[in-house]
Amino acid sequence: MSSNNASYANHGTLPVAPPDLPAALAALIEQVPAGWVTTYAALAAALGSEAAAPWAGQWMLDHEHRRECPCHRVVRSDGRVGHYIGGQPNRKIALLRQEGIEVTGGRIEPRRLEMVFRDFQTDRPLLALRDIQQALKQRVSLRGRRTMPGLVAGVDVSYRGGEGVAAYALWDLREDRLAWSTTLRLPVRFPYISSFLSFRELPILLELIERVRAAGRMAELVVVDGSGVLHPRGAGIACHFGVLASVAAIGVSKKLLSGKVDLGGMAPDEARPVLVGGRRRGVALRPASGSRRPIFISPGHRIGVGMAERVVRRLLLGRRLPEPQYWADRLSRSAAAGRS
Repeated sequence: MSSNNASYANHGTLPVAPPDLPAALAALIEQVPAGWVTTYAALAAALGSEAAAPWAGQWMLDHEHRRECPCHRVVRSDGRVGHYIGGQPNRKIALLRQEGIEVTGGRIEPRRLEMVFRDFQTDRPLLALRDIQQALKQRVSLRGRRTMPGLVAGVDVSYRGGEGVAAYALWDLREDRLAWSTTLRLPVRFPYISSFLSFRELPILLELIERVRAAGRMAELVVVDGSGVLHPRGAGIACHFGVLASVAAIGVSKKLLSGKVDLGGMAPDEARPVLVGGRRRGVALRPASGSRRPIFISPGHRIGVGMAERVVRRLLLGRRLPEPQYWADRLSRSAAAGRS
């Protein structure tokens, strides 16, 4: 696999080159004509998913700005002009007024909001990624492991600048100890967008696993920091990882992306089913110690809901997260910060 994070060809399901979303967003903004405004939500829709709106807003404050940049034409859906990378909001307001757009009290005139520019020329790159998720969902198996493994690994990714640091922590369940670990640092170019985490983290995780296998340290099962089947399209990062790495995988996340569960009054060590379409697809579990907040467990691949819960419970040793996931998180953060 290429070390520049661009190729998924060895694994056959993800695109050969992930879409360049920053370039796609910049191209959309260039299409907004003078005298018009657009919104972060409209830009996200043009990219193919409303989930991209928060990232679009953040990109507007971080992008490579130039004097003639039309980014001042992007406002919030409620009419507020929002922040401006080129200076104070007053500078953004002045530029809009120069183009004939009325702004009162920091808001666009309501009539203008009825004329938000949406006529973008776009191939909606995130729609193609949705299709990949839907196709991969068909390859996920919720059958497999029925006995407790002896070796379980955790994987996680932390970030610094434009790089990601992936960590692999191998936990020996027979002796309850960290048996081995390694990290890998690579450039990461795909942004964080909710429900599209796979396309940000899988390139570095899959290369990490190739190196783990070469070292003869592959676990029987891997706990992934993220969702399994508890995902809007039924295929979270733990599913992608399990299928493409050909390994049993469990997703353990700190937030719920999909499904219904009553979290009120949960007692320590209590688990409640998370339902999707009336069927149990995961579990909300409040750890016995370490936190009042639950974690959300769902199968990624080659394991069922019940066995996934059993494994995670066995790995909870006084923390909110199962031990291999805790150590992968800690190791990736330390390596990203330059600490050993």
